[in-house]
Amino acid sequence: MEHNKSSNEMPEQVIIFPDTRIIKINNACPERAYALFDAKTGVQTTAFVKGIDGQIEFKNLDPNRHFDVGVVQNMGDEKPEFAIIWTLPMRDDTDAILQNSDNLPVVFPRVYTIADNNKSDNNNLFNLVDAHKDVVAQVAKLTPTNDKLKFKQAWTFKMVDNAKK
Repeated sequence: MEHNKSSNEMPEQVIIFPDTRIIKINNACPERAYALFDAKTGVQTTAFVKGIDGQIEFKNLDPNRHFDVGVVQNMGDEKPEFAIIWTLPMRDDTDAILQNSDNLPVVFPRVYTIADNNKSDNNNLFNLVDAHKDVVAQVAKLTPTNDKLKFKQAWTFKMVDNAKK
């Protein structure tokens, strides 16, 4: 992952605790902020929380909702809002993973990153890509904010393109 930590430090890690419905981010970067998104609708469900203390917990989560974790960089004092628009039909395996976890913590299996979209002058829409650089979603900036604020990546359980099944 690309961030300003020295090579001997652990990268960010996003974990869900199935029995208590807590999402925890270990090794949160101070220059980044983290928020939850509804995995089905792409709507931002929490405000962004800065990773100043190195660890963030989102508690009392709705057990009937699946969440994606989004990351922004260069937030400053703003209160940004984004939305994730999944462009590929994706199957969410969250239930199967959590049901087979024996209520042990589960590390989010996929990280999607923002690809620079040099073809567009629109600073409010970003392409979210998988490990193969295929565009799987777009992230839309909903609030007018400075140009330095960037959506960087998202963690999610979404893994399989339903169109390939």
